[in-house]
Amino acid sequence: MKNIALRFLKKKPDEHFVSAKGTHVKILFSSANPSLLGKTIQTTAIEISPKSIRLEVDHPIEIDSVLDIEIKLDSSERSYNLTGNVRYRLPSTKGNYHIVLVLRERGDARSDYKAWKSNFNQNLEYS
Repeated sequence: MKNIALRFLKKKPDEHFVSAKGTHVKILFSSANPSLLGKTIQTTAIEISPKSIRLEVDHPIEIDSVLDIEIKLDSSERSYNLTGNVRYRLPSTKGNYHIVLVLRERGDARSDYKAWKSNFNQNLEYS
């Protein structure tokens, strides 16, 4: 047990970029939430990193759902097709939900995960 605690304490947190205003997210596919297909979400509060995205949404998206999304930042001319698994869902103060989408590479569909990580490292500043 002590070994697990030591590994947890030594774990370096991921750097992240906070509050990317004007980010547009469109859900292309949702494994457990068919009512969200094709819905565009205007994000008001978002936290992004090379490995995850935290979104505020008005639907209680199921934990462990697979989401295929298209994300476009105002600071970029390009949009990214990404896939992730919903790992956390918490209620927000506005009656909405905060979800954390852990991004992953996908081989059977178009994925811009490598380009997303590369763009992050080159063009965005960490907080």
